[in-house]
Amino acid sequence: MLDKLLAILKHISEIIAEGNRGKSVLQEIVEFLSDSLEVEVCSIYIYDKKSEMLRLKATCGLVTDSIDKVTMYPGKGLTGISFANQTLLNIKSPQNHPDFIYFNESGEDLYNSFLAVPLVAGGICVGVLVIQRKIEEEFSGIVVDMAQSLSSQLAHLIINTDIIRELSEEQLIDNRKSKASVGEQLIMRGTPLNTGIAQGKAQRFTPILSMEQIPHADTDDIGQEIKIFENAVKITKEKTIELEQTAFSMISEVGAAIFHVHLLFLDDKTILDAVKNDIKANSHSVEFSLKQIFLRYQNQFMQMQNDVFREKVADLKDVLLRLCETVNEIKTGRVGQNLNQLKIEHRILVADELLPSDLIKLPLAQIDGIICKKGGVAAHSAILARALNLPAVIGVKGAFLNIEDGDHLILDSISGNIYINPSEEIIAQYEHHVTEEDAPGEIEHPHGPAFTADDTKIMLRANISLLCETNLLKKYGASGIGLYRTEFLYMIRDYCPEESEQFSIFKRIFESADGEEVTVRVLDIGSDKVVNYMNLLPEANPALGNRGIRVLLSNQNLLKEHLRAILRAATFGKLKLNFPMVTTIDELLALKQILKEVESDLTEKQIECSTDYKIGIMLEVPAVAMAIKRLIKHVDFMSIGSNDLQQYAFAVDRTNADVAHLANFLNPVFLEMLKNIGLEFSAFPDKELSICGEMAGSPLAAPLLIGAGIKDLSMSPRFIPEIRKTINKFSIDQCRKMLNEVIKFELPEEVEIYMKKQLDSC
Repeated sequence: MLDKLLAILKHISEIIAEGNRGKSVLQEIVEFLSDSLEVEVCSIYIYDKKSEMLRLKATCGLVTDSIDKVTMYPGKGLTGISFANQTLLNIKSPQNHPDFIYFNESGEDLYNSFLAVPLVAGGICVGVLVIQRKIEEEFSGIVVDMAQSLSSQLAHLIINTDIIRELSEEQLIDNRKSKASVGEQLIMRGTPLNTGIAQGKAQRFTPILSMEQIPHADTDDIGQEIKIFENAVKITKEKTIELEQTAFSMISEVGAAIFHVHLLFLDDKTILDAVKNDIKANSHSVEFSLKQIFLRYQNQFMQMQNDVFREKVADLKDVLLRLCETVNEIKTGRVGQNLNQLKIEHRILVADELLPSDLIKLPLAQIDGIICKKGGVAAHSAILARALNLPAVIGVKGAFLNIEDGDHLILDSISGNIYINPSEEIIAQYEHHVTEEDAPGEIEHPHGPAFTADDTKIMLRANISLLCETNLLKKYGASGIGLYRTEFLYMIRDYCPEESEQFSIFKRIFESADGEEVTVRVLDIGSDKVVNYMNLLPEANPALGNRGIRVLLSNQNLLKEHLRAILRAATFGKLKLNFPMVTTIDELLALKQILKEVESDLTEKQIECSTDYKIGIMLEVPAVAMAIKRLIKHVDFMSIGSNDLQQYAFAVDRTNADVAHLANFLNPVFLEMLKNIGLEFSAFPDKELSICGEMAGSPLAAPLLIGAGIKDLSMSPRFIPEIRKTINKFSIDQCRKMLNEVIKFELPEEVEIYMKKQLDSC
């Protein structure tokens, strides 16, 4: 079925690319679908905004003269019901259905089976695909599945290629407003890049220049255009080096990684010669030749199976657009706009696409979240957003159609949901998940441990990914680093960082902790954390496959170099070494043996390294939760990774927005699991238990974690002040009683209501 579906989609794309606009293209599509799906009738109805009616725009099988004449209001007739309710209808003997409306001019009385599939794009229904046959029976599951899969793609193709001129952006926005006016909550969905929640006003971002804006233009002086191009290449190289330096000052881990790739493009003789040849052969302007070469390479890259090459399209576009800007500056004498001058004040940025240079040049301190239509999880801009800990959702189709400047947004980059002008009910649901920024004239937050109402010490530590985040430790009062994610150093590069690069960054991390403990999580890649140059094979279930320590045990040279850098840097602080995704004792023993070999090798070579450190593992797999007594004797501590533990406990891929909601850390079953983990650890007072997932930063969950015996919480630094205040309100005994109460409940919603009451009553 999949092969056939892909073939159909490809052919439809070719029809649209090659055909004329309007009805003739739709007509060709329905004729092709009728033949491919082996049905007697295939029709497309489109919503006409002017008349506010559904209109038959193309048909194969019905009377041709009925095109544009058969109309119906949404909600009237079977097709109208499918449109209004955005519901698939699969009916035999449709003429017997109470909502059936017969159109005499169409000739549809010959057909005894009816399938209507709404055409939905970006949450907006633009029409209905209707399939009919003479045989009196419902359509098979295969045909239904095929039609459903086609409908979404067909809806996007209709909008994106402007087949129906009435479906302009402004009209879609008007439809959005009328839909919202009747009290329906507008929700969009995409792929979350990281975990986090942001709330604020929308600000639409339009780049200074886009490929689409570059017009066809010819030149009368080919030689002059070539000279301008060559000069622009030199100037753009200089600008790229400046960007590289800016990126390094912001994010030390970036080094030359991103913009080194851009410099390689600017030195690529094949690309540069292709531009010159296009200018010479076709008398094109430099700008139009750059556009032509980009389109050529884009087609080549996108046909490749390897994600690494597909993601390079954005980098190539970034470079060539900067070349265009430079050409324009040379020709006009006007310097382009500095993106840092844009008025962005604590907004959620809404973009069609964000290129790496856009992110570096934007005033990132004023951006609380990002919503983007284009981009993949392995793209450089996506990795930067993740590293900067910005809540971000990508792949949001129709973002520009549905979101306006100033709209109130809640961006949930845990589930991938975006709430546009959320209702009071939605806002209330998120009030305990969103931390407000400090007011001007920053608040001085308390430092050191937190204390419960009965004076029990609770450690509050920070989760960080970047060296530039270490200034947040003091700002928010963190007691050291409870989770330092080392993977960004690897993810941002197209090559494995050398030991010296790692050592340089890790050393500064330890120094920034001012003598407090630093928990370094050993390289955790695989699944949603893509490292292009590792050439990990595609997997059907990557979250259950080659990830975390499994990757490292099969790449021991990489692991040893990584451990060498960590142990050397740890002489500048206090190290807790944490291994991710350990599931069995033999894995743990193998890791400890490798660690011992690395330490011995450094000592023999008289290279200064730490020998006084703690060894621990992430507790993120249910098998580990059930084997604590077996594993505990081999480690000094365990750190609960609540995000992954939920994922595996509930069999939910947390990167899949369709099912992510099923894994809720307030689920009584999950809370009881944590209680049992705490009880297991209570028998080993010399061993340490901490938690470093998103759950640790929730005021609703923190008292329950303490009730489970977890007294070491690590979270995004900005959550620490709120968690400190929450902990002060309750005694240990109250925390235990609350936990014992909520695990009797059945639903997470009951736990949430109960905990909100407890917090509000203090």
